[in-house]
Formats: sequence, C-alpha cells, structure tokens
Amino acid sequence: MPVNRELRRAALLAAGFTLAVGGCSSGKEGGADGRPAADAARPVPTRAMVIWADTMCEATDLLTSTKASSAEDIKEIKDPPEDAFFEPSFEADNYLHSTPSSLSQLSQQLADVRPSKIAAADRFSDRLSRNVGKVAPRITKMTESTLEWSDKKKVDRAERVAELIASVKMPEPGLPAVAKKDPKLAAAYHLAPGCVPPAKPSPSPKATGPLPEADDGKDLDACKDGKCEVLVTKPADIDVGDLTLHVIVKDGTVTLQHSSPSGGKGQITLTSEGGRGTFGDAGGGGTTVKAVGVRKSRAVLRVSTS
Repeated sequence: MPVNRELRRAALLAAGFTLAVGGCSSGKEGGADGRPAADAARPVPTRAMVIWADTMCEATDLLTSTKASSAEDIKEIKDPPEDAFFEPSFEADNYLHSTPSSLSQLSQQLADVRPSKIAAADRFSDRLSRNVGKVAPRITKMTESTLEWSDKKKVDRAERVAELIASVKMPEPGLPAVAKKDPKLAAAYHLAPGCVPPAKPSPSPKATGPLPEADDGKDLDACKDGKCEVLVTKPADIDVGDLTLHVIVKDGTVTLQHSSPSGGKGQITLTSEGGRGTFGDAGGGGTTVKAVGVRKSRAVLRVSTS
C-alpha cells in the first residue's frame, strides 16, 4: 500500500494532465499479462478514470494479499511447526491486533471511491464494497479488548476471524475483465500505477566458495562477554550477557530468536551474506549480529553489544 495516498493522487493528476495534452502513444503493447492492451485507437482516459482504476486495483490487491496472509498465519497458529519459537497464543494475539486494520483500511478505501459512471465497473465496486463491509465491522468488534483473554480464547477467536476473511469473495467477472469491455476504462487501467503487475524480484545471488575463518571458531561461549565471531553449523543457543540467542541456519538464511529473563521474545531473519540485525534493550543499547558468511546450513556470525 502507498505510504501517502495524497502524494499518489497528485502524481496521477499530473500524469492525467500530460495525457490530456499529449494523447496516447501509437502502437500496441500489453495484454499478455492479463491487463487490457492499449492502442492508438483508444480514447484518452480522464484523470478521474485513471484515479478510479488505480484505487480499485490497489483495493483488490489489498484484499488478495490480506486473504493470503491470513490463511498463512492461521495455518501456523493451528498447526505450529515443531521448532516454533512463539506459542500459538502469542501468534494469535499478534494476528488479532494486526488483521482488523487491513480490513478497516480496505473498507474505508472502497467507501471513498467515486462512481466511474460505467455500469459494469460500478457494479464491481459496489459488490466488492458490500462483500468487505459485511465482515470488516464484525472483525473489528471481535478483536477488541484481547488483553484479558485466555490463551485458548485468543486462538479460537483467531480461527473465527480467519474464517470470516476467507469468506470475502472477489466479485466476478474480475476487474481486468470488466476493464477490457470498455475502451476508456481499458486505457485508464493500462495507465494506472496500481494496476501494473509488480516485477518479480530477482533472487539474491548465493555466496560461493569457502566460508571465512571465524576468529573464535566454534567456541560459542566466547560470545558471553558480548563480542565474538563464531562458526555455527547446526541449531544452537548462544548466550550474550543475559540474552540467549537461538540460531538456525537453513538454505542460506540465518534465523535469530531471542528470549530474555523478563520473558520478552523476538526474531530477526538475515537473508543474505552481510546482513545484520539488532535486538534492543531497555537501556537503549542492543546486541547486533552480522552474517559475515553464509553457506547453506553453515554461517560465520559476528556478535557485538553496545
């Protein structure tokens, strides 16, 4: 989601002004990815139409990602992996606090959409708004005042919320199909930034060659004083002062989980060689871990405190 919707709207208005002056480019492009193709015969879309398409693409993307994220989260709550660091009730509590905001944001976003004056498009918008509007207020009410709930109630309520989110249907035909049927809307859809399919991220190149030598070798006890560089070849617990770090290296990724005497927990994932993360403490300092070298299930880690 954009951080600032007003800046996005201003950019679209500026783009719309340029289009109104310059017209459409010649030739054809697009279509293979499911987006309506643009060609010189299509009319120039109005600024309002581009904004409508951009907002609706953003809304449908948010619903799709919310449903996918909810399904993934509830699966781990209901069937946690054997090496799960956090209790299901802790994960459920986080889920109950984060999920309502996405649905509330989407509901408000759809409520603010102005009619496109294209019957099929407005039917799609109205149906989507109605489908989301049926569950968003219920979920908000169901997730209030979780502080005093038992662990079982948190997990049970998270499952009920997940069922509601899964029940939200995307109207049919979908937005791309609706856009294709109207030349003006097809042109607007093609130009709207929110309707551009995201580029597939290139996989991070995996480091090759031997791991660098660790100053302290496999002596994990060397980290107790808050400064060390050690080789980790299997899941291990590293004590750094009063902090205990549980380290897992798998498929070139380093997962750091911490627990403190006060009961606090946290997790950092380092996905590439050279990555670093810091666990802060109440005094304003912290413990930083850098992945000096990573190869599949082995890693050289540099630990320092401040």
